[in-house]
Amino acid sequence: MHPLIARYLDPEAARETLRKEKAGEPLSPEEQLFAATAAGHPQQRAELLGVSGRKLSSDIQASLVLLAAHAAARSIAQEPRLAAATAKAQEALTSEGASAEETESFIASMLLEEAFGYEDEVDDFDADYVEEALGEVPALAALTRESVDALLMKFAQQGTSETERTERSRMAKALFDVAWSEGPAPITPEHMETLLEAEVSDQPEETQEARLRAIVELLQALSREGLIGPLRLSRLRAQLGDEDA
Repeated sequence: MHPLIARYLDPEAARETLRKEKAGEPLSPEEQLFAATAAGHPQQRAELLGVSGRKLSSDIQASLVLLAAHAAARSIAQEPRLAAATAKAQEALTSEGASAEETESFIASMLLEEAFGYEDEVDDFDADYVEEALGEVPALAALTRESVDALLMKFAQQGTSETERTERSRMAKALFDVAWSEGPAPITPEHMETLLEAEVSDQPEETQEARLRAIVELLQALSREGLIGPLRLSRLRAQLGDEDA
């Protein structure tokens, strides 16, 4: 988990920064990032300023998550380790028509995935994984409906039998519908859970094995296209119980 997310998931830390900003007190660089992020999201800022002494509602928790993740997205754009990869990802998204807010939201969602998407210890920030995820963005941003259809067809046709081709086509279409229904984005454990529940669970054992094999091979194919990095591929395969992950 990025340190800024860890810090500002605490409502009192968030309120204290906003109080200092409102009072004109000096702010640390981290506090400046959070205050600037909050200024760009006035509804969430107002909710947090009124949270003292109240039980945290789901809306307030959502505000904390949004502001913390967006502040972290701004932070990595300035961090020596991740600045170059962040700039390339931003450029790729912008070149495909994304607004500044959409670009920041995209990167913020990637940081939330790193923080909460896996069962690893959340105390540490996996900069390697985030750098790889940022590197996936240009290939993802360049995807079109036509290129996704071509990926699906190519993958399906590589089956060695009509049954295998049918299963490969079904799994590819199902995954693309789950992960890319609102536009290409990194494939996450949540996407895989949805796919498994819809297409694999409660199926006969033989069908489960065929579909799991097709999903693993699909992830490998997407990795060869630069749409999934090695670290993500390994984690997703492990989620599927693939012993070779």
